[in-house]
Amino acid sequence: MNKKDEILRCALEIVSLKGMDALTLNSLSEAVGLSKASMYHYFSSKEEIISQMLDMGHRNIKKNGFLLDLSGEPKDVLEKAAEKWENMFLDEDNWHFLRAVFSLHLSFPKAQDEYRSLFLMLSSQASVIISSFNTDQEKKRALIPLYSSALMMSLERILEDEEADFSTPLLGVLSLFN
Repeated sequence: MNKKDEILRCALEIVSLKGMDALTLNSLSEAVGLSKASMYHYFSSKEEIISQMLDMGHRNIKKNGFLLDLSGEPKDVLEKAAEKWENMFLDEDNWHFLRAVFSLHLSFPKAQDEYRSLFLMLSSQASVIISSFNTDQEKKRALIPLYSSALMMSLERILEDEEADFSTPLLGVLSLFN
């Protein structure tokens, strides 16, 4: 890993664990073992660090892929999707990125864009999953936004270290198919 990526990963970790106020050039330079002056060799400002750390996190999430296996009964499809999401989102680098996005999305436009992208990704996957089920269209249209919102809330609770997982919304959806 090059020094610039190391700085960005460290910035993500600081923001995700301690919040935006803890991310200073002093704290970051100390964490990566550089002088504050050396930080300007890599970045011109704190805003550039934030922007590039969000870009790096976005690339990492995309690299893990969003393909889902839609074969099997609804329960099997939902369980495989929940496992895929948990593996992807709980990956250490992704976890730090997502915590940073959730904590910054109200104050940084780029983080807000990432938050929206994440919601759209989960919504589109929920739509594909629910659409693949053999049930009437009206029920599908009602389930998609409910499942999408439940997934996003589960992700937020997981990132807050609460006892949550993607199985809870899965059980809710399954109960509607019985």
